[in-house]
Amino acid sequence: MADRRITLQGLVRDEAERAALLARLSRLFPGLAVVDTLVVEPNLQDGSVSAAEFALDVLAKLGKGTVSVEGGGLAVSGEVAGAENRRAFEALLESSSRPAGLALRSSEVALVPRPYGLTISADRNGVALSGHVPDRTLVETLRTLLQDSPLAGRMVDATEIAPGAPAGFAAAARMALANLLRLDLGSATVVDDVIAVRGLTCRELIRTEVETSAVQGLPPGFTADVVVGLRQTGCVIDPPNTCQNDLDALTRRDPVLFAQGTTVVALDETTERALGEAAAILKRCPGARVTIEGHANRDGQVRGFDNLDLSRRRAVRVREELIRRGIDPAQLEARGFGTERPLLPHGSAEARTMNRRVQFTIAK
Repeated sequence: MADRRITLQGLVRDEAERAALLARLSRLFPGLAVVDTLVVEPNLQDGSVSAAEFALDVLAKLGKGTVSVEGGGLAVSGEVAGAENRRAFEALLESSSRPAGLALRSSEVALVPRPYGLTISADRNGVALSGHVPDRTLVETLRTLLQDSPLAGRMVDATEIAPGAPAGFAAAARMALANLLRLDLGSATVVDDVIAVRGLTCRELIRTEVETSAVQGLPPGFTADVVVGLRQTGCVIDPPNTCQNDLDALTRRDPVLFAQGTTVVALDETTERALGEAAAILKRCPGARVTIEGHANRDGQVRGFDNLDLSRRRAVRVREELIRRGIDPAQLEARGFGTERPLLPHGSAEARTMNRRVQFTIAK
């Protein structure tokens, strides 16, 4: 049994036995497609039908698997969802309904957690993982995501490897952590096909960005529930935090704009003023490390632009302009994020403007 389909293989004594097995199968698995490859063998020994019917009963306890009867022996392999179903499966194997003479030859059945979930929590001390993952590769991928954050090397892993992760689960976990790392603290869960993110930030700009980007580009079939609040305490008002607030206000008021699909910074009056103001703010925080973040909207994709590279080159261009205005090059790092961190949902006229932006993040 796999992919909402059941395959019957083997021998039956006559068409009546075939019909009986198919009738039992339709009762146990309503709505599933059936591939019937049974072959009629009139010389088949007595008891074969009762053994086959019991095999179908066993198969019904599995979420996915194979049950075979051969030479008076029963072999089972597959997955069972949840501890309660596992207990029912084991009870059936040992019950009196098992036909006399049918021995259990092998049973290799993995317990699949239901619901299938991963919890990620993050604060200034690090990141903690708990719950289930399909493999260690996902854990190492999440660990790698930390390398570009202040929490690099600070991850506690308490996950267990378990089968049964929904398709797209790993991608959903990566998205959840990537958004969580933008916040000051919070938690994220991926449970079956639902991503939930809860957290706090001192930056209104990041609140808007995370609440928007966390529901964009989800794996097929997934939904997201994201709530980000503004911190009421713990937001330092001295530099460099005041510089960060001023830079965020500048991004909202006068985003560093580029013509569609280009990295050319046209030094018109608005852009000149925005770059000059950014430089003035950064000069008030001379020791601060600043990441210049390039972003893009989706319009360029239909014209064949590589938005990730385009956004990186935009950030580099702004960095060059700030250095020309007297900012220490050692302070400035340029990174591109393409379309993955929209400030507004892609599509509207305002989004096309605000998502094609450069913004600034001061390292904490």
